[in-house]
Amino acid sequence: MKTYEVEIMNGEEVTGRQTAIAETPLDAARLVTGRDVDERRGEMEWVRVTDEAEAAVSWFAFK
Repeated sequence: MKTYEVEIMNGEEVTGRQTAIAETPLDAARLVTGRDVDERRGEMEWVRVTDEAEAAVSWFAFK
């Protein structure tokens, strides 16, 4: 399990932030938001998940 910083985004503005412990960035996004997510394709409301240990960032949008 890894620790991820999960940020709920509206455009480029952070509207919420929480730390999650999960297997994958996708699992972390689902855990924090309580919603199903998919890869981001330019949506205004989205989720940014950062794995600071690996310096990796993932982007997801709500389904």
